[in-house]
Amino acid sequence: MSGLISTALRRNSLSFRLLSYILLCSTVLALLITLVQLMWDYRKDVAVIESSINQIEASFLQPIAASLWNLDEEQVKVQLEGIMNLPNMEFVMVKEILGNAEVPLISQGTKRPTYDISQEFALTYQGEQVGKLFVAASLDQIYNRLIEKSILILVSQTIKTLVVSFCIILIIYYTVVRHINRIALYAERLGIDNLTEVLELEGRQDLQQRDELDSLAMALNRMRRRFGEELQARQQMLEQLQQERDFSATLVNSSNVLICCLEPNLSLASINPAAILLTGYAQHEMQGKNWLDLFVSPAQRASIAEQLDHLGFIDELEIHMIDQQHHELTLLWTFVPFYDGPELKYLIGFGYDITKLKRIEREITQLNEQLEAKVIERTHSLSESNEQLTLAYQNLKQAQQTLVESEKMASLGSLVAGVAHEINTPIGISVTASSYLQERVLDFKQHIESKQLSRSYLNDFVSNLDESMSLLQGNLRRASELIASFKQVAVDQSSEASYNFNVADNLHQVVVSLGYKLRKAQCDVDIHCDPSLVINSYPGSFAQIYSNLILNSVNHAFDAEWDRPKKITIVIEHNGDGLLIDYRDNGRGISPEIMPRLFEPFVTSRRGQGGSGLGTHIIYNLVVQLLRGRISCHSEPQQGAQFLIKLPVQRIAA
Repeated sequence: MSGLISTALRRNSLSFRLLSYILLCSTVLALLITLVQLMWDYRKDVAVIESSINQIEASFLQPIAASLWNLDEEQVKVQLEGIMNLPNMEFVMVKEILGNAEVPLISQGTKRPTYDISQEFALTYQGEQVGKLFVAASLDQIYNRLIEKSILILVSQTIKTLVVSFCIILIIYYTVVRHINRIALYAERLGIDNLTEVLELEGRQDLQQRDELDSLAMALNRMRRRFGEELQARQQMLEQLQQERDFSATLVNSSNVLICCLEPNLSLASINPAAILLTGYAQHEMQGKNWLDLFVSPAQRASIAEQLDHLGFIDELEIHMIDQQHHELTLLWTFVPFYDGPELKYLIGFGYDITKLKRIEREITQLNEQLEAKVIERTHSLSESNEQLTLAYQNLKQAQQTLVESEKMASLGSLVAGVAHEINTPIGISVTASSYLQERVLDFKQHIESKQLSRSYLNDFVSNLDESMSLLQGNLRRASELIASFKQVAVDQSSEASYNFNVADNLHQVVVSLGYKLRKAQCDVDIHCDPSLVINSYPGSFAQIYSNLILNSVNHAFDAEWDRPKKITIVIEHNGDGLLIDYRDNGRGISPEIMPRLFEPFVTSRRGQGGSGLGTHIIYNLVVQLLRGRISCHSEPQQGAQFLIKLPVQRIAA
């Protein structure tokens, strides 16, 4: 045991440092605990003394004052003895007041110049002060008691700290340090020759749970295995590298590419068989010859030598060569410098014989020149065709514009016919009423001339007159409203002025102007729009959009063969993003063949039956180009159609 302790407590060992840190921390902690406990006891004892002094005030002042009033000194002494029996009381004295002077009367205890705790009380009897009571307490006993207690605590804490520290250091040694020493010794012995040795810690095979030391041992074992595997892999790599070197040498010797290893002065150090074969010299004849003399024509030697001297690395340098048969060859050379430190050791040259390629290149150049002539000729022909296509496109755009204008005029004519039919009824009733009034007025004149007026006749005449005037006034007002609505729609559709208008009123005017066609088609229109919604935009464009949508539903969705209920729903609302128009009908819908091309010009399902195919195209142009909005359509066969229009307009505050 002593040997283990001496080993663990070697000055430079981990156990010694741990023991030093534990002792230091334990000592500091013991001192702090002792100071806190002594401070607590001190405050507690002082509180006891202060409580005793408060008890004196509550229990002794009145009896002492009564005894002093009765001049009973014996009783005063007895009471002072009772005060001195209280804990830590050192001195007590009673003073008698004679006139303005205080005369000491009786005292007990030890009198000192100063006291640790002292207090003086006034002795009052029946409202008159008869004397004073002075009490003083000493803290010497408390200090002595605290010193004894601190010594006892420090001794016990020191013994306990030493015992615990030695126990801890033994535990640390057995659980940690000895295993670390074993790991360190294993790491020192580990080498290439003993990579199969496994690190095992003593007495840790039966543990249920692994700790950090086991993890460290396993990590070292894994490192040992990886080291062995990497060593084996490196040996395999060396063998593979040797094979690759042999393979590279085979490739160099069998390659058709010219490979030359040049000294810094461009003399040949080595050369592959392909280069030897191209020059026609023998192997021993080429040793030490200058590369420029063998592979560069005399006209290029000076410039090539200068480039190799300054540039070092050269990529795809085209060089002409004259072989022994005086044939001119073209080679494409690439030079890569090989350095040994900062000094250039070799210059590796790779040459490619591109003589055949250059001949093919010249042939291709001739073909390109011929092709360019053909391209110029074809370009001229295409330019003429393009001009013809441009002229045809302009004619088509003009025809499209003419058809769009015709569609607008046809739409306006339909509005005129509808409004004329609407106005015909109230005007006809008004004419009938005025004719009836004229007849009644002539009859009234005849009764006046014949002097045959009676009260019953006048009453009947007034009644008929009032009824006819009411009928005449109501129908004329109806005709006036229709004319005003028609004028507003006509003016808005004929101009593209931007101003503030009420969205609901604009929509109602269009519906009223199309009332004849809607009633003829037996179609109901359901409108949901805020009556106070006012925006600044183009009311004529809005009216034309509503008109085209409604006429599309009447003419296409609700044709003569549609026998189900006919209903159009228009919902207009304004949110933070702008104005949203949701238009939908419950008609026969749009066929899948037309749906992808719905907004293109001249697309219609009633070709040859009066349909121009420009209604939705006009709507699209108004929404996208003029109003800068978006429009989309959703439809299923026999399930109606829905148009969603989103316009970036702001609401005008009322």
